[in-house]
Amino acid sequence: KEIAAHIVSLCAVPMTFEELLKKLFDDYALTMTYEQYVLIGSTVRSYLAYLKDSGALEGSIEGNKLLWKAI
Repeated sequence: KEIAAHIVSLCAVPMTFEELLKKLFDDYALTMTYEQYVLIGSTVRSYLAYLKDSGALEGSIEGNKLLWKAI
């Protein structure tokens, strides 16, 4: 499954970056290490920015947390 489409589908339910990253690691059977967190985390943040700019996702602050949600 294309990663961008996968992120959008996961964000059907609003979630934080950390929740999204955990789901992606689980879905792709990746093992979380500090290095993987940094590398994949920055890639996912780039996808989030792209998806927000393209109108597929929106970010909102709720309960002092940034939540990502599919539009």
